[in-house]
Amino acid sequence: MVKKRDMSESLTVQEGAVIEIQEIQEDKITQCYTENSEYAELLGAIQEIKKHKDVVGYILKSDSNATVDLDDSTKLIDYAMLSSQTFDAARSLSEIFKIGDSESILIEGKNLKVICLDLGKNKISIFMEKSCDHFGILRALIPQLSS
Repeated sequence: MVKKRDMSESLTVQEGAVIEIQEIQEDKITQCYTENSEYAELLGAIQEIKKHKDVVGYILKSDSNATVDLDDSTKLIDYAMLSSQTFDAARSLSEIFKIGDSESILIEGKNLKVICLDLGKNKISIFMEKSCDHFGILRALIPQLSS
């Protein structure tokens, strides 16, 4: 499910970054996803996973598209930064220890955990309650990842 906003707005972060949120027309969404069928398939799978009671949100990002669905939209910047920093840290650790590219990363905190998957063109971050079975989430994604 793609959440739509009724108006355009900008959010300014303390560091000076600006995130713009604009209203998206449904026909533009369909056109955008049909150009990248892998992205569209992943989005469908993640939307089903989002229905799980312990999943609090996800970020799906490609070179040209990004979809965010969070239960608490006030934490958008926090979750986006956590996701981005996770991918950056995994890349740095892979280079330092020469272990090759990381495909999946699991971070578990006091109340929340996040699975980050780097699928080449597409990157997925799924945020969930600590009690959530992340293996079940991964099993639900496997059919999409192997295609």
